[in-house]
Amino acid sequence: MRDVEQLVDGFVAGRLTRRDLIASVTALVAGAARPQAQTAAAAKGKTLNHVSLAVSDVDKAAAFYSKVLDLQVVSRPGNGGINLGLGTSFLGVYKLANPGTINHCCIGVDDYDPERIAAKLQEQGIRATIDRNPANRTSGGDQLYFVDPDGLRVQLSANGYQG
Repeated sequence: MRDVEQLVDGFVAGRLTRRDLIASVTALVAGAARPQAQTAAAAKGKTLNHVSLAVSDVDKAAAFYSKVLDLQVVSRPGNGGINLGLGTSFLGVYKLANPGTINHCCIGVDDYDPERIAAKLQEQGIRATIDRNPANRTSGGDQLYFVDPDGLRVQLSANGYQG
């Protein structure tokens, strides 16, 4: 995770654009796939489901990404965010504190069961929370979150979850 920290530091220092940061993190996640013992893993990660960005103006950010990348709205959660489709993944833009930062990334997993996965994470000493608030989503059921060793907020969801 040191690589992710260096990328974020580069973004904060202005050496990387937001697009460069997202592309680099995506490449790291894709390249980090390694076989692991079946009993050790809390879940089997398959996809980079989405990245949620903190923005100052949701409509302006959605219009920007729509224009620049030809993205279409796939969902509008009750919390006022907008999710823009990227194939089976999406880019989320939300009015949150710290505009210009990544709020969290979401990994799509096989056999998504937040209760079971949270219990397995707990066995590994990782505290997970489950968000059951329907206003925070339009589909996909309860959302599971945890924090990695460097403080990055990570969400797990079913593959194909669209917000």
